[in-house]
Amino acid sequence: MQLNNDSVPFDSLSVLGGEAEQRQDLVAENELDLLRRRATPALYIVDEFLNVLHYREDPQERRRDCRVPPGAKTLPPLIERTVVALLRRTLSGNGQPEVLSAAPNRSLIVRLVRLQGNGTAAFAVIADRVKIRAHMDALAQRYKLSSRERQVLRLLSRGAKNSEIASQLSIAESTAIFHVKQLLAKTHSRNRTELVSKIIG
Repeated sequence: MQLNNDSVPFDSLSVLGGEAEQRQDLVAENELDLLRRRATPALYIVDEFLNVLHYREDPQERRRDCRVPPGAKTLPPLIERTVVALLRRTLSGNGQPEVLSAAPNRSLIVRLVRLQGNGTAAFAVIADRVKIRAHMDALAQRYKLSSRERQVLRLLSRGAKNSEIASQLSIAESTAIFHVKQLLAKTHSRNRTELVSKIIG
C-alpha cells in the first residue's frame, strides 16, 4: 500500500513550519496509524452458497452487525449484501479481476477473492475497517471533480451499477454513464475497479 503526503492534513504541515524531519515523522505516524487500523481485518471463508466455513474476527470490531455469532453459519447482513452485489458484478462482466472490492459505507471495505481448489467454489471475504472519506476527498480535489461527479464516485465505491446511480441521483441512465466515463477519463482509470481501488486502496 502506498501513501503520500495527501493523507496528512494541510493544517498539520503548516504548524510544523516546513521542517522536513518533522513532516516525515508526521507522515510515518499517520502511516503507522493507518496500518494499525488495517492490520487485522475480519476474514470469512465461504462456500458457493455463502455459508461461513471459517471466520477470523477483527479484534477492533465494535459493531455486532459485522460479527458472526458463535455457531452461526451466515455472513453478517451488510457484508452478505455487499458480497452478493460483487458476485453479480462478476457474472455480468467479462474479464473481471480476481479481487473485487466495494465500500458499502464510509468505514468498511469488503474484498472478495475466489479461491482455487478441488472444484468446489469457495471465496475469501475480507472486511476491512478504514475511513475512506479522506481518500475520496483527496481524489476529488486532485482531479477537480464536480459535485455531481463526487456523488457518482461515492455510489461507484459502493458497487452501484449505472441504473442504480441513475435511480439514486434521479438522472437518466445515459447521464450516469456519461459521468462514469468522465470520472474514468479524469482519474486516468482503465475501468471501475481501478477507479474504486484509488479510493479504497
